[in-house]
Amino acid sequence: MIASIVIRAKNEARDIGTSLTQVFAQQGVPSFEVIVVDSGSTDATLDIARQFPTRIIQIPPETFTYGRALNIGVQAATGDFAVSLAAHALPSHHRWLANLLAPFADPTIGGVYGRELPRANVTLFELFGMWLSGVTSTRPRRQERDMMFSNRNGAFRRGLVLEHPFDEQIPGAEDLAWADWIQRHGWAVYYEPTAPVYHSHGESLPRLLRRMANDQPTIIGLKLGILARRRAAAAGLSAKLSVKH
Repeated sequence: MIASIVIRAKNEARDIGTSLTQVFAQQGVPSFEVIVVDSGSTDATLDIARQFPTRIIQIPPETFTYGRALNIGVQAATGDFAVSLAAHALPSHHRWLANLLAPFADPTIGGVYGRELPRANVTLFELFGMWLSGVTSTRPRRQERDMMFSNRNGAFRRGLVLEHPFDEQIPGAEDLAWADWIQRHGWAVYYEPTAPVYHSHGESLPRLLRRMANDQPTIIGLKLGILARRRAAAAGLSAKLSVKH
């Protein structure tokens, strides 16, 4: 199996059927599977998912974290690469998956994430946040020190997640924490704009701020850790230079 697409879902009946239709229309990848990890849907999400050749894993909603649901899907997967796709993210064309996986031809790439296109429901606040994070850019980029990554539309070497799973304790930004770890261990992250999905929440400002608040403690901690490591590296270099002189 080349790839395993893991979709975390809860009450996604509005969008998951359209997303799965586009997923199963993908071309250019010889084999892939789709795993839906559902955390207590009470609408028609599971009925819709069962209309497609998916594997469904149900977990109690009280045990859900973004990291835990994704780890469960990755552990059940059989692909060389795992793809994390939001249940309400719609691949924009039939080469989305092939393009998302293409950068792995470089053996130094540990994770790849794709572009995000706003849906018609996007708010100005969301649009600004998407632009600020760089996920709307049309330019590809290799990242060796930038921890930006996205599990809304991302792929990774499954063996890396089995070696270092996503953090199951944090409420958000588990994708950024994981990207920071792989970069500290010599891997690079790649942004691939030719693998876009339509994605936005249509959130009001209060809801957007609440969602961002879940991510900020992790992001701040990661940035402080990066700053501390850079200072330690600079201090070590300064000490070596002093010894030489």
